[in-house]
Amino acid sequence: MKPLDRPEPGFHLSAFAASQNRDDREPRPVSGSSSPGNPVRAPGAVRLAHESVVSTWLRLPPTVRGYGLPIGASLLVAAVVAVVEPGFYRPANLHVVMQQYAVLGLVTLGQVLVLLVSGIDLSVGAVMNAALITIALMNHYNENLLLLSLVLCILIGAGVGVTNGLLVSLRNVPPFAATLGMTACVQGAILVYTKGIPAGNIPTALRPIALDGIGIVPFSLLICLAIGLMVIVFLSRGSYGRTIYAVGRSPEVARRVGISTTAVRVSAYMLCGVFAALAGIILSAYVGYVDPAIGGTYNLQSIAAAVVGGVSFIGGEGKPAGALIGALFLLTVLNVTTLSSLNPFTQLIVQGVVMLVAVSLFHLIKRGSFA
Repeated sequence: MKPLDRPEPGFHLSAFAASQNRDDREPRPVSGSSSPGNPVRAPGAVRLAHESVVSTWLRLPPTVRGYGLPIGASLLVAAVVAVVEPGFYRPANLHVVMQQYAVLGLVTLGQVLVLLVSGIDLSVGAVMNAALITIALMNHYNENLLLLSLVLCILIGAGVGVTNGLLVSLRNVPPFAATLGMTACVQGAILVYTKGIPAGNIPTALRPIALDGIGIVPFSLLICLAIGLMVIVFLSRGSYGRTIYAVGRSPEVARRVGISTTAVRVSAYMLCGVFAALAGIILSAYVGYVDPAIGGTYNLQSIAAAVVGGVSFIGGEGKPAGALIGALFLLTVLNVTTLSSLNPFTQLIVQGVVMLVAVSLFHLIKRGSFA
């Protein structure tokens, strides 16, 4: 019989068992895992990088975040427009954009004041229409009553705003319902008078406000920027601005420290009505005719411009300067769609989609909701 083979000298079973256990503990390569010959990023690397960017953004000062988004978006749109629609930068078109911006900017400033006190105003378009009708009506009876008609427009806007503010503050009517009901009343009266047909003429003495200016800059834009500067100063440095933000952030706390929340809200709605009336005056000087429904689109546009500019729906947050920048962004998009070869109905769809997407993205990015 052949003898059994013996282990070679120096071979130990304990060493063999240890090597087997060590091999079992070593991880085996998995398909798609990182190795010197097959480098693959860790599954969470992309998310970690994303969270780092978001956290860095949220650490920026609120002013930078508030102005950075609309400014960056406006610059991006300006660069894209230069390639897609070069005609946008023709002096004649820029003059038109400035005229339109003066109107939208004034309405947006008023909407900002209302949004800051946790409200909303859907009657600005009706107030603008009322201003056009008032000017045309006064001009029909006496062409020398232009100044009186302008004062009457301001009083109508202030009256509508005060009524809205009282309904919201004293009767606790939701802002949406109160201002929508006011729109029905004012617009209904306008349609009863005009029968829904454009009628009346705008005084020629009013036209230079929108058509003339310094170079290509119309006087209407200078008026808008001057009023915007005053609103910025009052809200950032004055006591009225502090009360506006206090009421918007916490009405109960503001009431406890002695602030009349009713007076603040009513004043915000009143100023919104006044600014809407001013916008209607400038719009009448720009178009030169009376359309009883021309101001209706400014309800949505003013709200969208304010929100894109960083103004919060919940109140107490946002700056008028950011809203003015948001209005510029929005108006640029609207003008480009107008210059395009799209039919008017498609333009309306594109404008609505852009406004919805812009408002949603700006709100999510500002809040850091992508984290």
